Amino acid sequence: MYRVIVMLMEPYTFLVVSLLAINAGTWWRQRPRTWLLRLATVVLGVLYVCSMSAFSYFVMWSLEAGYPPRVDHPTHDDIVVVLSAGLILERDDGSRVHLDDVGLTRCLSAFDLYQEAGSCRLLLSGGKVDESIPGPTLAETMRDFFLTLGVKPDDLLLEDRSKSTYENAVFSTEMLSQTPHQRVWLVTSASHMDRAVRCFRKQGLDVTAAPCAHETLVCDLGVCHFLPSSIGLAQLTRATHEWQGRIWYRLRGRI
Repeated sequence: MYRVIVMLMEPYTFLVVSLLAINAGTWWRQRPRTWLLRLATVVLGVLYVCSMSAFSYFVMWSLEAGYPPRVDHPTHDDIVVVLSAGLILERDDGSRVHLDDVGLTRCLSAFDLYQEAGSCRLLLSGGKVDESIPGPTLAETMRDFFLTLGVKPDDLLLEDRSKSTYENAVFSTEMLSQTPHQRVWLVTSASHMDRAVRCFRKQGLDVTAAPCAHETLVCDLGVCHFLPSSIGLAQLTRATHEWQGRIWYRLRGRI
């Protein structure tokens, strides 16, 4: 009950529930039920459902279901491809940057593979999505992070031209065609893995998925998950973005 009360006091949850109560009161008082009121009711209902963690969990699960945590391990002769995510500027001139949370999680997952293999090559894929933003490429930033973890410089390969998942696959495949290897592992977020794997296979490269950052491994739904929250809406936004990417890539013949 405490969690429910605390959640109801969160600004976003409080506003949505208040709007729902006001809307219900308007209907209860039997004021003119115009088309505008009906439309407002529908929109409010959709907003409520889309803000429930229970709903966003299901949508995210639809993306991650095919890629559970890996159980196999790489060998020294394998190559691990790490797809970039984003950067956070600490200075306006780009002289100081760091990986965002998603990119950091992917790199740490790849480092686990690196250690399990007793060292192997890591191909870091990511250019500059927006050329107007100062600073290094995503691949260069990932390289600097791996060096701080103790990865040997000779084990790091940089693909720093790509600006999308599709280009990650195209340019990485070009590099891998000139690099001897046994098996190629692909590291990215579990929700992003299906689109990434399909892009690489479209280029003729079979990869072994090594998903990370799962959000739906544990299903423990309670009352709080059926209340609107900014967390639920944020998760749905991420899942919707990925579904849009899948559909767009399918229409463009990229997967």
